[in-house]
Amino acid sequence: MHKRKAAGALRLVEGNEMLNRYDNVIERIPQGVKKLQGIQNLYLYGNSSYAVEMLNRMKKWNIDIEGVLVSKEYSFEDTFEGYPVYEAEEYIKNCEKPISIVPGFWALKHTDLMENLCKSKKIDRIYIFDGCGYLWCNHFIFPESKIVLTDSYYEGLIKRNLCREYYQENYELFLQTYEWLEDEKSRKTMEAYVKGHIELTEFPMLDVWKQTDVDDQYFPGGVIHLSEEEVFVDCGAYTGDTLESFLSRVNNYKKYYALEPDVRRFSQLKSQINSDKVIHLPVGAWDKKDRLYFSAENACGEINRNAKAGDYIDVDALDHLIAKDDKVSFIKMDIEGAELSALYGAKETIQRNKPKLAICVYHKREDLIAIPQFIKSIAPEYKLYLRAHFPYASELVLYGVCD
Repeated sequence: MHKRKAAGALRLVEGNEMLNRYDNVIERIPQGVKKLQGIQNLYLYGNSSYAVEMLNRMKKWNIDIEGVLVSKEYSFEDTFEGYPVYEAEEYIKNCEKPISIVPGFWALKHTDLMENLCKSKKIDRIYIFDGCGYLWCNHFIFPESKIVLTDSYYEGLIKRNLCREYYQENYELFLQTYEWLEDEKSRKTMEAYVKGHIELTEFPMLDVWKQTDVDDQYFPGGVIHLSEEEVFVDCGAYTGDTLESFLSRVNNYKKYYALEPDVRRFSQLKSQINSDKVIHLPVGAWDKKDRLYFSAENACGEINRNAKAGDYIDVDALDHLIAKDDKVSFIKMDIEGAELSALYGAKETIQRNKPKLAICVYHKREDLIAIPQFIKSIAPEYKLYLRAHFPYASELVLYGVCD
C-alpha cells in the first residue's frame, strides 16, 4: 500500500515541468524573492548591522529600494550604503503615496515600532525578509493585513542543490526512503521537503509543521519515549540546549555523553550542569580517530577543508569513545553534515544496543536517502519517522526506534 502512495505522490514532483535544467544552480530564483522584485516605493527601515545584512541580501536578488528610513532617536548620516537616508517619522508623515518597507531590524524585538507601522495609513506593506524566523518564534503576532513574509534562508537551500535532476537520478532511493517511513505525517513531511527544494517553495514545511514541533525537537511525542535508564549520546551538544531539554523530560537517567568539538562552545557546555552523570567530551563524532579542519564562522560550526591552518578539531568513532558496557539507549546527531560518517563510526554500538536515533538529515542533499539506507543495512528492524522542526527546509530529523 505504501508503494502505491509513494509512487503517486513523489512522481507528481518528478514530473513537474516548472523548472528547466540549470547548469548553474545560483540562477534559480526563489518564489518568495519574486514578491519584492519590481516593487515601487520600497524602503529599508533601519541602519544597524542587521539592516546591512538585509540590504546585502536584497542586492544579491536585484531588489531595488528608494532609500533608507531611520527613526529620529538614532543618529544617521545623509547616506547609508550609498542610499539616501530620511528621518522615518517625518518622511512617512509627509509622503504623498503609501510606501512599503523592509525592516532592517528584528521585528519581534521592536514590537511597538511594528505596531505603529501596521497602524499607519501611509504604510502599504511590510515585507519581513526573515519570515522564517518570524514564523518560528511567534506566528501572527502582528496584523496580517500588512505583513508579507518572505525569506532569507534560500542560500542554504540552493547550496544544498536537491534539484529536480538529482531527484530524478536517485528516484528509486528516494522512493525506498518514502516506503520505509512508518506514518502519514512522515510521508507528508518528506513530500514537502523534496517539493520545496525542487520548486524553491516558500516556507515548504509550513503545512506539516506546527509551533509545538520547535520544543519537541529530538523528543517528538508518539515516537520517542524516555525512561530512567537512558544512556544518552549527544553528538553536537553545542552549549547544552539538547541537554537542557532532555533534563526537563526525565526525573532520572543513567548517563549523558556530551560531544562538542568547538572549544568556545565546549566551555559553555561544561558550565551548563555539574553532575557525575554528564560526561563532557571535547571531540567530534566521526568514523575513525582523526584531526580535521574546522570552521566556526557560522552559528554551529562545520568540518571545512578550506578552513585556516590551525583551525582543527579532534574526532573519533563512537565505537571507540563509548564504554562497551554502557547500554546506549539514545543517539542524537546534529553535526553539520558529518552525520553519515559518524553513523559509520557507531555501527557496533547501534547493532549491539539498538538505541533510539535522532539524526539530522538536512545538511546534505544525499542525507535523506543515504542515512536511512545505512541504518536499515545494519539494523533492518528499525522503524523510521521523519519530522520537521522548522517551517523552512531545515531542522529535518530522522527518528529510528526498535520495539
